[in-house]
Amino acid sequence: MDEPGPALRLLKRRLKQRICSSELRALPASPGRAEGPKIDWPGYPSASHVAAPKQGAGTLRPHPGSSQSLQLPSKDLEAEDDSTKLERPAKEHQELGGEAALSFVLLPAAPALWKLEGKRVLLFRPGSTLEPRSYDLHGGAMEVSPTGGPFTVVDRLLPMMRHAVLQAQSLCIWLHGRRGSGKSRLMWGSLQDTRLEHPGVAQVLADGLFHTLKELELLPIREGDDKVLVTLQFLKFGVETELCGDCLVGPDFDPHLKPREALLGNGFFMDGAPEREVRQLSELQLALQRGVDRLRQVGTFQSGTCRKEDAMAHGLCTFRIRRRVGSEVHTSTIHLLDLVGAQMSADAKTKKRTSQEDRTLKAMLRVVDALAEDPEYKFRDGHTAPRHIPHRDSKVTRLLRPCLGGSGRSVLLSFAEGHDAILAELELATRHEGMTSDGVQSCIFDRESKMKEIEDEVAALCRKLGIVQPQDMQLTMDASNEEVRLAELLQLRRRVLNFEDWRQIRQGGLSFHKKRNEGM
Repeated sequence: MDEPGPALRLLKRRLKQRICSSELRALPASPGRAEGPKIDWPGYPSASHVAAPKQGAGTLRPHPGSSQSLQLPSKDLEAEDDSTKLERPAKEHQELGGEAALSFVLLPAAPALWKLEGKRVLLFRPGSTLEPRSYDLHGGAMEVSPTGGPFTVVDRLLPMMRHAVLQAQSLCIWLHGRRGSGKSRLMWGSLQDTRLEHPGVAQVLADGLFHTLKELELLPIREGDDKVLVTLQFLKFGVETELCGDCLVGPDFDPHLKPREALLGNGFFMDGAPEREVRQLSELQLALQRGVDRLRQVGTFQSGTCRKEDAMAHGLCTFRIRRRVGSEVHTSTIHLLDLVGAQMSADAKTKKRTSQEDRTLKAMLRVVDALAEDPEYKFRDGHTAPRHIPHRDSKVTRLLRPCLGGSGRSVLLSFAEGHDAILAELELATRHEGMTSDGVQSCIFDRESKMKEIEDEVAALCRKLGIVQPQDMQLTMDASNEEVRLAELLQLRRRVLNFEDWRQIRQGGLSFHKKRNEGM
């Protein structure tokens, strides 16, 4: 007599597969995409989509398995009164949730693989009767289909960019996924015959940036304007060498570009790569296109007596907006990071390593993993210690430190196809949203009040020590604590005077023209 156990299990499995297939059959089918090395991202938003939004243009297209629909405000900014403009930043911040990290997962149109229930993503394993994996994301998942995709992405990113400019905050938008998933095409747009056919996220955000400046009544920007300073920086980082290059100068890498710590502890900056001032939208769009062209070219570098090349490079574009409000300087920073997708470092058959490891990509993932853990590391004997965050493992993580666990905001756009890739991206998105941070804060620098505090403390110490000219003071080995503090204050005063000097920033941008002409 046969045992009923295996037969019953087989019968239950077949019945459950039929029930699942009947439920999925009720969902509307999505058209499949053509096979190829790149995802064909359709429907890129044009400049008119941002400049003159129409009624209903901000509607988010939900997944067929979801019954919710999010509506973003689509009113024209010029038609609003002053009271509405003042209320919008707080309202937008409340709609965005105020989280320091948001994750958006772009998934293919495959109802049999995943399903969206509000902000919860259910991932099914094909041919399995196991319960689906569940992931709760503040950002959510978006379907890549001929009628959605990039429209939805831009509609969610534009309010974040506008809020960061109005509130003087830092925002980092970075893309992650395998090679050939279409990340670069979505970020920088697609070209046809050396002409921009479809604008990408960078071009649309640049357009929205100048619309926000127009709302703040800061346009037009004149030469030497003391109210606002808008700059652009476009860097590339080699995958194998991690060398840095200035895409606004040329496609090659420069070993002399090094990250340096800012004077007042405000993160890091790339020494030797000046920011270029832009005063018009057309000037910004032209510089963006030039930088994208140099990013896509193969970069070379000098190694001994010969020149070598690094074929692949990560791209980091930075918009920085400085504006004076009384005696304060409000600084907003928008980072756009396009990470080259992961690739097998060894051949599956020969087990032979084909290329060097991507230190930038691995450093970004290590920082996310460290920030997602408990800030206090617990040892076996019971005592604790602050957890180390490996920001210094790569140049990119140093530059993005304010947005990775600092006072800025990080937004992740991850791309995936297939069950295993979707599972990996959902795990990364969950850990990214679980990162600990200092909270989203404004970047405001008041030089006058800072100098007044320093001068008052210097004067008090000079009276106590009986020093008439503190700048001539020399420290000795038996110096007192007051003398050491006075020397620190004098050094801090020099740093405050040189910090965020617009004249020096503009002069550094003028040297850009000389470098570009030499590179051409």
